[in-house]
Amino acid sequence: MHVQYQQLTAASSRRYCLGATVGDTISAVETTFEPTDKQNLYLRQPLGVYYARLYVHGKTKWISLKTRSKSVAKIELAKRLQSHYAVRDAEASTRKGTATVGEMAAIYLHGVDLDTDLKPASKEYRHKTVKYLLRSWPELEGRIPAKVSEPECKQWAQRYHREFSETLYNNTVDSLRHIFDVAIGRGLIARNPALAVEKVKVPQKKLELPSSDQFKAIVQHIREAGSASSQGCGDLVEFLAYSGCRINEAARVRWVDVDQERGRIYIAPGKNSTSRHIPLLEPMKDLLRRIKDKDRWFRSDRRKDGGFILSVAECEEALTNACSKANAHRITHHDLRHLFATRCIESGVDIPTVSRWLGHKDGGALAMRTYGHLRDEHSQAMAAKVSF
Repeated sequence: MHVQYQQLTAASSRRYCLGATVGDTISAVETTFEPTDKQNLYLRQPLGVYYARLYVHGKTKWISLKTRSKSVAKIELAKRLQSHYAVRDAEASTRKGTATVGEMAAIYLHGVDLDTDLKPASKEYRHKTVKYLLRSWPELEGRIPAKVSEPECKQWAQRYHREFSETLYNNTVDSLRHIFDVAIGRGLIARNPALAVEKVKVPQKKLELPSSDQFKAIVQHIREAGSASSQGCGDLVEFLAYSGCRINEAARVRWVDVDQERGRIYIAPGKNSTSRHIPLLEPMKDLLRRIKDKDRWFRSDRRKDGGFILSVAECEEALTNACSKANAHRITHHDLRHLFATRCIESGVDIPTVSRWLGHKDGGALAMRTYGHLRDEHSQAMAAKVSF
């Protein structure tokens, strides 16, 4: 991609119409991009959000920097410019036949940033794997792709595997393969040398979930912490445990998604891009009644005015502190999803049904691998019923 940056004068300003909904009518609100004292940095009014103005293939491209702070905007602008300059130089080197692996990495990451199907956290993680790759193999960045051999990739993999987790290792191998795929797509090499590197099996995480009494104690400690968000944090922990939702799914649930008549909650498309319904368990019904009976303090007006059930969207620190006070193993937001599944299976719900409630698409295969063994106390209770 060829990117040019042009000097913009302080006198230049572009006007656009932004559709704004007021009641049942839609009115046009005029917005302007006002130049700042920093080249390529504009303030969009009346939104008050900073934008970068770039030229791509001779056309203007406005990129939101997603901040109202000028100092933050300058930092984000520098990152954007660095990325675009790197891609421009990489494409120029490709045409000359002198492109390096580092330049292919820049093109790959640029594609990651433009991928609308990837969540911001996923994009950040892929950037992280490339950074770790180039840091662990310093000479790779300046190498010509055609000069990198399969044995060299295997030697790097052996070193890298000794230092990092299985999950990070596998994902970094994926990034290495993607980078060489970029080189293949541009005709620089015919075969991907990273395909010779084998991935490793990721050991299953041992679930150290709280007992029923410990869970009640954890919730109590959170609610009695004394902060403005204590009740909201307690609500979130209980909601996750009674629904099996992922943290981002729970944060998006609104009151209109609760169907009391049918006894279920609608969960909008999330990780697997499909929606689903989860049952309204009795503990969940009780939780929703308690939330409605007493107003909560919201961390943001957006959540308060948006009809969201939960007043907070994360409570990792509060959860960690409460686990310590309850003498329980530290658990995370996601462990509460495991707790939901475990309690359901222990209560006699079949694994395929639990799998559907969790939003899995594999018919229960993952749930079987993860929850096929239950906690010791449940196993012992079942064993006591066996007679000959």
